[in-house]
Amino acid sequence: MTSNRINLYWGCLVAIYALTHIFILPKSWGEQSISDSGLFSYLTLAILILSLFVVLKSIRIPLEFKYKFYLSLLAYVVLIYILREADFHRLFTDEHITRGKFYTDPNISLHQKILGGIPLAFFTITFIILVTRFTKLILSQLRQATPWAVAVFLWGVTFFLSQLADKSHLNNIYYGRVIEEMLELGAAGFVLLAIITSIPLIEKLPRSKN
Repeated sequence: MTSNRINLYWGCLVAIYALTHIFILPKSWGEQSISDSGLFSYLTLAILILSLFVVLKSIRIPLEFKYKFYLSLLAYVVLIYILREADFHRLFTDEHITRGKFYTDPNISLHQKILGGIPLAFFTITFIILVTRFTKLILSQLRQATPWAVAVFLWGVTFFLSQLADKSHLNNIYYGRVIEEMLELGAAGFVLLAIITSIPLIEKLPRSKN
């Protein structure tokens, strides 16, 4: 499909830039740009915020309630994704709320664990609902190479690889950190592409009679 070229172009663009960043650009600038407060962290956040904006705009379409409900759940998932990428947890703890250590560390107060556990629990429930409801649809559309389903699949691959890189020895070396940051950027881009390419389908969903 022609629209799948967008997924291909985005993946190639990120991969080519990663190689350029590692082998051509000055390491002094490269280190700063991939830091937690660097250019690419902000770019990743900007892409995810744009994704959230598109979802919220879709919710305004006069659809039947159940579709608005699922879009609202998706908006929450993207919001948590944004807060995660922004390291929002650092406002009240040094440990990420998605890690088991956060809840077992005796040095972390109970109220912090509660504050961290509530949104995480709701996120888990929300994610399970979406996965249960849409996995079959995604797989069937993936077999047909539907652009939004391909983007969802590519997001899953790049996000999974970014987490592996973050927890491996790659995180201790320069090119490894570049790869991790580019994978996170790539994953954010696929989120946006999945949402944008699904808009025409969302607009065709049954409208509310109210």
